[in-house]
Amino acid sequence: MSGGLRIEGLVRQFRGNRVLDGLDVELPAGSVLSVLGPSGCGKSTLLSLVAGMDRPDAGRIWLDGRLLSADGVQVPPERRGINMVFQDYALWPHMKVEAIVGYGLDCRGTPRPERRRRVLALLEMLQIAHLAERFPGQLSGGQQQRVAIARALSTEPRLLLLDEPLSNLDVQLRLEMREELASLFQRLRTTALYVTHDAVEASSLADLVIVLRAGRIVQQGAPEALFANPGNAWVARLAGHDTCIPARVEAAAAAPGYYSVRVGTSRLVARIPDAGTASGASVSLLLHPASARLVTAAAPLRETENCLEGRTVRAQFEGRDWRVSVALGEALTMNVMHPERVEVGQEAKVAFAIAETLAFMDETDREAHCSVTKLSRSGASWRG
Repeated sequence: MSGGLRIEGLVRQFRGNRVLDGLDVELPAGSVLSVLGPSGCGKSTLLSLVAGMDRPDAGRIWLDGRLLSADGVQVPPERRGINMVFQDYALWPHMKVEAIVGYGLDCRGTPRPERRRRVLALLEMLQIAHLAERFPGQLSGGQQQRVAIARALSTEPRLLLLDEPLSNLDVQLRLEMREELASLFQRLRTTALYVTHDAVEASSLADLVIVLRAGRIVQQGAPEALFANPGNAWVARLAGHDTCIPARVEAAAAAPGYYSVRVGTSRLVARIPDAGTASGASVSLLLHPASARLVTAAAPLRETENCLEGRTVRAQFEGRDWRVSVALGEALTMNVMHPERVEVGQEAKVAFAIAETLAFMDETDREAHCSVTKLSRSGASWRG
């Protein structure tokens, strides 16, 4: 790959603990890569190494074909052509917005007319031109974030790093800024590395996603595959599949990759990524709330759906739909999104598409530390 970011065998350890353990990453020029994972998985360490603020113990980093970091090679941060948007924005409180955005251009000796033209163009693009004479303390969180992005873009970096830039915003503003960032990335085609712990945020902003766990990549590929084809139970939970149902495999089903499984007295059909799953094996069904629904007279059970029976135990209104909790047994509760209020305590049937019924061998969580699942853009489909 001649352009973009390339990382080979990246290792960083602290006091004998490998925070990053042999990372290989390729990001084509003009693309956005989201690095997804929980706190402590190595996301921020990766950014520090790419930016040149830290030195790896092993591995190599290239940007647009130029070697930035290797054994005996360490290009300083200011010569890498990389800018970063920090989680707390890191805006200088004594400087006005226009000065903050133009700071990098001043350091490069850009003539004042050109500097002003570029700064004002960025402020206009990010819809904050009217804030040019304000100090950071006079700005809202969303406005501060826009200023930080404008500053990072002002020197036209070859790579833009973003370290959870939306985490300090309230829910509504986070949604708005997510849409603005996605639009900005699409317009500018800036090569970007975006770090987050939010699976929806990662998928909505990126062309590619890698999932980190304990310093290793456990899944990588197209964003849509993160939800449609999680490679193991840990990744599925990270992607929001919050209902876990213990089951036992009975036999292979008609379609390749699908198996008949038993949950209590119910027989279901599930998609199991583990090839050659044996009859009698214990598995966990993992379901996303968006893939489940309540069976009603107006929307009866379909042939392409599984069904479990239970009783409603809770109903919470979430702004548009109701999150209904259905007890499927003494210790098992499943959440379902429903457009109407449901009385608590009534019998209910929960349906979920066979193609979205994922099951994983119980050993998968342990294997997540040492296996990498390559994703494809197309997932398996049920043809029962």
